Amino acid sequence: MGALYRRAEGSSSASCVIPDHIENSGGGPFVGNLSFYHFNMIVSGICTAIVLFMTIGLMGRHAMRMSNPNEQLKIMRVINMIPSYQLLSFLAVCFPNTYLYLQGFTEVFQGIALYAFLMLLCDFLAPTEQSKVKFFSSVETNRQWQPKKKRNGLAFLNLTWWCVLQYPIITWMTAITQVVTQAFHVFCLEGSSPHFAHVWIEVITSLSTSIAINAILQFYSKMKGYMKEHHPLTKLLAFKFIVGLVFLEKILFLILTGTHVLVPTKTLTYVDVLIGLPTMVICVQMVPLCFLVLYAYRTKPYEISKTQPIMRPQAYQAVSANGDEEALMRESLKRYQGGWMGWFAWINYLNPLNLCQDVLDAHRMISKARALQKAQLRHQMQKEADAARYETSSGSSDDA
Repeated sequence: MGALYRRAEGSSSASCVIPDHIENSGGGPFVGNLSFYHFNMIVSGICTAIVLFMTIGLMGRHAMRMSNPNEQLKIMRVINMIPSYQLLSFLAVCFPNTYLYLQGFTEVFQGIALYAFLMLLCDFLAPTEQSKVKFFSSVETNRQWQPKKKRNGLAFLNLTWWCVLQYPIITWMTAITQVVTQAFHVFCLEGSSPHFAHVWIEVITSLSTSIAINAILQFYSKMKGYMKEHHPLTKLLAFKFIVGLVFLEKILFLILTGTHVLVPTKTLTYVDVLIGLPTMVICVQMVPLCFLVLYAYRTKPYEISKTQPIMRPQAYQAVSANGDEEALMRESLKRYQGGWMGWFAWINYLNPLNLCQDVLDAHRMISKARALQKAQLRHQMQKEADAARYETSSGSSDDA
């Protein structure tokens, strides 16, 4: 077992067996003269280098071939989940003590990617704010738990939007909470007592994840018929495999360690079992999943062809005063909008204020659309009521 420097445990039954400072040393040879810890660093390091090369390269190609910023910036945020998850996992392999502080932030990047994926699907359905309002106002969906009842498209979009948005917000709060509670010695990674924050953070995060993923799946199942040309199933599978595998593996390792099936041995230290092995699995599996992501989010649909230009709405361009939007779109397609080597696209992608602005714009659009729809409904009801009163008064006059 590795050297674990335990703090003095009091008489309380809620004492944590996890030390404040974790070091991974000791353990017998695993491969040749290498311990599992050093073997893990080599394997995970190679996998991390491959993943970073492929994913950042794909994001760079989108930045340099940015013909549709609205969609491609969201694609970059979706792709970013992989290198972020990979890099944080590799750091936890090399420096086990950082795992307790970094683990929660992997969920934050996952939440941002999930939100970006929902907004990407909305752009596939209707690329502009006005077209989104028209589209979702015109469709109806079956309720999940009451299939015979219908829900207006705007109400369905609003519900889905909130269910997905809560995920990055809650995971950000739980990540900060994990850092603070670890600093005050009340987190306890293996603690199963309600006294420890780890139990509550796991419950809240798991519930938040389930709500968000269920909302995405419901949105896709009800809207997939409207966006077949964008191959949303491939994009969904690429995203779902990553999120689903990580979620299932977390549960699996909790069961294996909780039932003492996975325990320290002569070659595996306590830290290897608790941190090293789960993070190594994540680092290795991201390599094959990267190839699916490279295919699902390739840049080919956004590359400008001189013979067959792609007529897609653009961002970063203001419509001229005469309102000739179609002419502006044709003009903007003659060049990419990412700047030299994609620097303008990277600046917009890395600016957190742009993500916040996207969230505020989506909320404003949904709120205005629902308010307009309710006003139209009240107006229609008022017209029907006035017509009914007119018919009643006309009938009374005829009788007289």
